[in-house]
Amino acid sequence: MKPNILLAVSRGFYSAILSPIDLKRLHAMGNLSNTNPDDVIDKAFLLDHIGDADIVVSSWGTAPFDADVIAAAPRLKLLCHGAGSVRPVVTDALWERGVQVTSSAAAIAYGVAEFCLGLILTCSKRVPWFGKGTEAGFWAEPKSAFGGAFEIYQQRIGIIGAGHIGRQLTRLLQQFTCEVAIYDPYLSAEAAAAMGAVKVDTLEELFATSRAVSLNAPTNEGTRGMLRGEHFAALQPGSLFINTAGSIQIVENEFIAELRKGRFIACVDRCEHEPVELDHPYRTLPNVLLTPHIAGVIAENRFRIGTYVADEIEAHLAGKPLIHEVTKETLEKMA
Repeated sequence: MKPNILLAVSRGFYSAILSPIDLKRLHAMGNLSNTNPDDVIDKAFLLDHIGDADIVVSSWGTAPFDADVIAAAPRLKLLCHGAGSVRPVVTDALWERGVQVTSSAAAIAYGVAEFCLGLILTCSKRVPWFGKGTEAGFWAEPKSAFGGAFEIYQQRIGIIGAGHIGRQLTRLLQQFTCEVAIYDPYLSAEAAAAMGAVKVDTLEELFATSRAVSLNAPTNEGTRGMLRGEHFAALQPGSLFINTAGSIQIVENEFIAELRKGRFIACVDRCEHEPVELDHPYRTLPNVLLTPHIAGVIAENRFRIGTYVADEIEAHLAGKPLIHEVTKETLEKMA
């Protein structure tokens, strides 16, 4: 007998993450409900629809699976979160019931890693600044801007965080003649070497020795304020810093103070308040490239999320281990 699969995904995200190919896979695996999705997946929706669900697919905006919802879901065995962090939907009641949880955050990591690689290749050569310069009547002058352009050949590229994104970015950088260095307290030197990278023990060393540094550490209380002014002051002239990870990791006023010196450039895709204020220095500093939180998914890459959901349900039904299972213990280290 096929399991009952509740698609607790709002209308706004349904067609964005579930491609026709993966919907066909899900139809073959189970009896789907909410295929004509509601606009809002709130607690009332879950209480009304979860009673006979064996598997639930959640996404951005899905209400938390609290004690009331879990009590109304006696058959629930698997929750597949078709979004980034599972923190908005999981509760102690879910863990206590022994429901397995899986996340599609690794799918988003592909897009973020590709975005970071693109910034490393283009901003090291000052491409956005050359473009602005030619529009303003200049030619090759931007080559010397903000400490001078560089290329990654035989250079060290630093990555903060060896999670899904850090690992994907490390994999992509293997195609280039550069050294990849990773700072992550949970990563061993042996594991870093197996990834094709070297482990760096301190942030101070990473910043002082890398021409480009990409922040890919998770956003949680353990990473709050981990990057201070002295780290950015240690960057070599002309270096590149990329933030696609979050905002609380950086002591912002100290970061901005170093940016004002014009010694390096920064690509910022994540801000504490979005949209960022109109008078925020990120919008006006000439050595900052600000983008509106687009690194992960803005178009077709969202379909990877649905593919990961289908893959996990397939593994669950076949009695195989989940590929991206999240437990209460592992969640503590995640965003």
